[in-house]
Amino acid sequence: MSFFDNARHSKFVKHAEKQENSSRFIGYYLDRLSIAAEPTLAQRRVTLIARSAASPMARALLAATAECESLAVRLDVMFAKAEPAEQMAQWLDIVARNDSADPVLQLRRASHPALIDAHEQLVLGTTFSWQGDCMRRDPETRDAFETFECFNSEAAKRATRTFQALWPKGEKLIAARRMPAKHDPEQLPAGVLNLTPTIVGTGGPSASTRH
Repeated sequence: MSFFDNARHSKFVKHAEKQENSSRFIGYYLDRLSIAAEPTLAQRRVTLIARSAASPMARALLAATAECESLAVRLDVMFAKAEPAEQMAQWLDIVARNDSADPVLQLRRASHPALIDAHEQLVLGTTFSWQGDCMRRDPETRDAFETFECFNSEAAKRATRTFQALWPKGEKLIAARRMPAKHDPEQLPAGVLNLTPTIVGTGGPSASTRH
């Protein structure tokens, strides 16, 4: 029995398996969304709070961004730390390529250090949500208990309320594509990261890891 068969499943996850589990969870949501007749805006919204772009759930969502875009899914992502540079550049590249009144991705950095005491969380649509470990602990190197909520609208609502309380306090991030060679990074406007964007891979999570 997979953890998708239960409305709520808390499991002890080894750090080496976190990204694979995350990819399966995101892929399961996208599979169901793809067969929905007329999904609402709420069903096509994904929110993520993560320690950094290196967090396994953040990497899994990044790998699925092309599929999310094809299904008109909107992504709102907040990181406690705007690092590491290579992974952040990939997120910023998506922001730069979708610079419009209705962007596919909105990216923010926590402006209050207390957020590091919160837990990582993901909300997929209106009935799927996940909660990870405290962001003070590095999810790349630590095993942890994680909670996957499937077909649980109340859990998704609770997580969404948490996200809505934190989101306005975040600092909007945009990419600085054309900076003078001798530009002082400390003089950049607030929320602008002087990173060279890279191209995000077009493939979503493989079918073999979804179920």
